[in-house]
Amino acid sequence: MDPVRLAVIGCGNQCTVSLMPGLPFIPEFDLVAVCDLKEDLARRNARLFGARGWYTDAARMLADEAPEAVMVVGPPQMHEELGSAAFQAGCHVFTEKPSSPTIAGARRLAAAGLAAGKLGQIGHMMRHAESVRAAWELSHREEFGRILSVESKYTTWPTASIPPGHGWGEPDEDWTYMLVQGGHPTDLMRHFLGPIVRVMARRAHGAGNYKVYQVTVEGAGGEVGFLNLQDCYGGWSTRLEVTGDRGGSLTIDDLDTVRYRRDDPSLKPPGGGMCWTAGEWTPHFTTKMGVRAGYQNQLQAFARSIRAGTPAFPSLADGWRNLVVAEAIVESCRTGRAVEVAQETV
Repeated sequence: MDPVRLAVIGCGNQCTVSLMPGLPFIPEFDLVAVCDLKEDLARRNARLFGARGWYTDAARMLADEAPEAVMVVGPPQMHEELGSAAFQAGCHVFTEKPSSPTIAGARRLAAAGLAAGKLGQIGHMMRHAESVRAAWELSHREEFGRILSVESKYTTWPTASIPPGHGWGEPDEDWTYMLVQGGHPTDLMRHFLGPIVRVMARRAHGAGNYKVYQVTVEGAGGEVGFLNLQDCYGGWSTRLEVTGDRGGSLTIDDLDTVRYRRDDPSLKPPGGGMCWTAGEWTPHFTTKMGVRAGYQNQLQAFARSIRAGTPAFPSLADGWRNLVVAEAIVESCRTGRAVEVAQETV
């Protein structure tokens, strides 16, 4: 099977540190070219990651190289604009998250992919972390039962609003947080719980940009969840807890160890009652950012989806729906009321 001809637009810090280091380990990709407005960055990333060409003009690169797929990594306004241009050029598109600074823009980009008949994937990489993959498989076994509740906790350093002119839309501290950080735990919540139909949120703001959001959510099938968003820590941590209706439960700490327990009828004591079995699984990974966090895995999954003709996930539509949930959270915080989440399709 021939590798997918990939071009990369944007050679800044996120692309260089988190995404491109995984490309040499993905045989399904052939990195044909990179592009950045800054020539020194384009030259550097071509040299570091083995691209055969470099450009400072994205339109020229798309015309000259005719790649099958394009990865766009930069400010979200760039994701929307150059992602749309790549779809128009007949390419499959991967963008870092968020795909746009606005809900309308994210929807436009997802619709552009559908209109072009091309795959679109967004960089919510945690779905592809080894621990999350393992937890997904465990939580969808018959013995686990139907998922009843999910708690997605995410703790990060304080996020300030981004000034105008940087491609992140209007300066708003709450919306900037949802664009930069809140999408990660929201996407994990939707991944395990399914569609979110209602949220009730509270926000506490401290000194500077220190803040927390506590959000109860309701799933389409009556499932419940809790988003615990803490934007007030000098570091990063995450925790996911999932509970099923047949005695199954699991946790993931910091995208690393998965702890799983379930009621095991085969081990019930002679006198009856419940008997719990428990297990612990820790992934083996070669690169912390590449496999543990899911950056490398998500790109390999994108390439394999292209070759297999199967849907990419999380899709650009997922990225748009995450922003719809984020808007409902911000509205609930500001009004103090429960907010229905729109269930429109692209």
